[in-house]
Amino acid sequence: MKKVSTSLLKSINWLLGGILALLGFSACNRIEYDMYGCPHSNYTIKGQVTNETNIPIPGIRICSPYGEDIPYADTLYTNNKGEFSYTFDGFSRRNEIPLLLTDIDGEENGGNFAPDSVSVSFKGAELTGGDGSWYLGEATKEVTIVLKKKKEENNK
Repeated sequence: MKKVSTSLLKSINWLLGGILALLGFSACNRIEYDMYGCPHSNYTIKGQVTNETNIPIPGIRICSPYGEDIPYADTLYTNNKGEFSYTFDGFSRRNEIPLLLTDIDGEENGGNFAPDSVSVSFKGAELTGGDGSWYLGEATKEVTIVLKKKKEENNK
């Protein structure tokens, strides 16, 4: 009786070993790569800064300050046509990107303009050109910002 149980256990062990070996090798046919990092995209804000009569304003300083969802601060200036382009790489954008506008040259650009701030949202923006992996693609928003002249202060 002892011989029967030993040979039965050996047979069951060989059978289970064979089944596990077959299952193990069949699972190795699927190749998957581990990837590290976070999904990211390229974002661009293109715009033009004008006065109230739709005339472009050159030399306006535009800053995007640090924030919870902003990877870095950047400063740029409008060109002679009042245009600017702000491109940055970042994670999925859910919040708004603040832009702080300041007239740094006074009357040289056609007026003394009051500082202003706008927020640009990429929420719901369609990303194009992604690689199906960690690079999700790129999105562009176009804005027109109208600055008002500073009000004259009378100290009389």
